[in-house]
Amino acid sequence: MNTPEEEFVPEDEAEEGPGLVKRLREKLKKAVEEKQEYLEGWQRARADFANYKKEEATMHADREDRLKSQLVEELLPALDTFELALKHGNKELEMVERQLIDGLKRLGIERFGAPGESFDPYKFEALMEVPTDAVEKDHTVESVHRAGYSAGERIIRPAQVAVYIKK
Repeated sequence: MNTPEEEFVPEDEAEEGPGLVKRLREKLKKAVEEKQEYLEGWQRARADFANYKKEEATMHADREDRLKSQLVEELLPALDTFELALKHGNKELEMVERQLIDGLKRLGIERFGAPGESFDPYKFEALMEVPTDAVEKDHTVESVHRAGYSAGERIIRPAQVAVYIKK
């Protein structure tokens, strides 16, 4: 019975001895190198595929956000008209405006901009400065002239506001 160290060698090659061992070692070395090359290639392909899947997911999410943003941008003039009508006492439109805002929330669109919020130049467009002596009001929103809208971290439209500035 053959032991694990023994290997079947044809009779015509058995007489060669050291030459055969050398050739076998070269074949083994070549086989190990090929195995390593194939393994590395497979690992690279696997990593490339994982990166591709991540990029596709990101592009899909970005595309969805852009489409939502475009939809909201088209609806904003109507929402502004509702808001303006409500400010001038037309309370009949309040329910319709609320339904539109709730529908946008379900799509992941948030309305922002309220008096007292801390001024963030990324989210707000300052239309005017209002002087104040109160330190706690410095760089906060005094009033909102037009609401802002965002989809996640993406600002669709900044809110137009008046900002308190300590003089």
